[in-house]
Amino acid sequence: MAVFNFQKPDKVIMIDSTDFEGKFEFRPLEPGYGLTVGNALRRVLLSSLEGF
Repeated sequence: MAVFNFQKPDKVIMIDSTDFEGKFEFRPLEPGYGLTVGNALRRVLLSSLEGF
């Protein structure tokens, strides 16, 4: 069985936040993981809206 050593984010920074939105920065991530995290967050947020 192969063991993978993925680089995990060591910093999670909240850049800006309001009552309706927030900007966060995760770093460092492996190449391509930003899209993976972004798509997962988008799906979770959209599924929590009424009517979807």
